[in-house]
Amino acid sequence: MTSPSTDPMTDLESAALALSQHRQRPLLILFYPPLSRMGERDMAEVYQAFRRNSVTVETKLPQLDVLLDSWGGNPVAAYRIAQLIRDMVKDVAFLVPERAYSAATLLSLSGDEVRLGHYAGLSPIDITLVSESERGRSEVELATIDGFIDFARRARQVIEEQLRKMEGGNTNVDSELLVAMVHEVGALQVAKFFRERNLTRHYAKELLYTYMFADFSDRAERSEDLSEKLVHGAPSHSFHLDYHFCDNWKLVVKEMTTDESDLSKKVVTELENLTSQGVICKRLSRKFRMPFFWLYGHTQANPSTGSTT
Repeated sequence: MTSPSTDPMTDLESAALALSQHRQRPLLILFYPPLSRMGERDMAEVYQAFRRNSVTVETKLPQLDVLLDSWGGNPVAAYRIAQLIRDMVKDVAFLVPERAYSAATLLSLSGDEVRLGHYAGLSPIDITLVSESERGRSEVELATIDGFIDFARRARQVIEEQLRKMEGGNTNVDSELLVAMVHEVGALQVAKFFRERNLTRHYAKELLYTYMFADFSDRAERSEDLSEKLVHGAPSHSFHLDYHFCDNWKLVVKEMTTDESDLSKKVVTELENLTSQGVICKRLSRKFRMPFFWLYGHTQANPSTGSTT
């Protein structure tokens, strides 16, 4: 006699509901494995996660936890998903068991608070754009370009100081270096980088002002200061902002208790297991996977029979 098959989603559901019950709040999971990037295509799936549970803009949830695990993606998508969630929920807390980097950090700024698991963190929201050339695909960080510009300026200062000591002339080394950089990256691409960064900073400031700092009397100043730090205040795009950095930078951030941290990390572990088994986050290509979105702790369909994108 063959034993009945076990639903592979059972362990994930148990872990998600345990966290939801611990927090006494519904739980929305936004899971992006390493080969999945946040994109505007995700809007419809996040929207359906709410609609499957009869949540609309007219019948908002009073409160919600959003468990976010992501390496980043498109900042426009992050802003749009943030506004979608806030259209559906009055009070939002973002739970970050391990990481919410780049565009995911931008998304988390729409929360009333961010709760970090032990050793979890955010990152700067300065962007990394991909350029295609005859030599292949490459990624360039604006922080890298800023650093190169600063290096060129300092190089000229050092060389001119030495020339003065030798009673020599001037140097245009900075111009030559910058010309070489623009030739390497592309003039239009450099201009695009800076436009995109200004856009990202504007989105961050808007989300902070409207949501995270809404109840602060100095919310305009806080929003301006924090958006500036998140875009310009770190030495590189990969800079890890742990709880202490986030607190110093005046985010509304809390460190999870041990129980909450363990429960939230258990959810991520189950998500990673299901991804490795091919149950969720199907491969779209060698380089890309689908994300996983689902709402737990509220009246809902069975995720094993619904969409698992």
